[in-house]
Amino acid sequence: MSCDNDNHFCKMCADMGNFAPDTLKAIRDLDPCFMSTLHEMDRFMTEDGPIDKKHKRLMALSCVCVRMCEDCVYPQAQIAKNYGATKGEILEAVRVAVLIGGVPAWSCAKKGIAKLFNDWH
Repeated sequence: MSCDNDNHFCKMCADMGNFAPDTLKAIRDLDPCFMSTLHEMDRFMTEDGPIDKKHKRLMALSCVCVRMCEDCVYPQAQIAKNYGATKGEILEAVRVAVLIGGVPAWSCAKKGIAKLFNDWH
């Protein structure tokens, strides 16, 4: 089976504001033929619809906090930032997660959010 994983990987990174999450790199390296499927599914998140892509990423940030995916917080927050989210909007998304999932959602988010804010340009 042939796969064009580098093309799909590069396009996905470009669509996320030239950002390559570690999880996406791992998929490229460990399951390269899945990249085309993932790219097709991810287009929903990288294109504006009735909800624009920035707000979709802020929603995704809240979801990963509630789901306690610590490795997912920084990438979702970084992509939201790349799409124009402010620090206040990112914190608001984490606050929503805390209201839905409890204070453990903040515990999950704290390292990723601190890293993002430290790296903020």
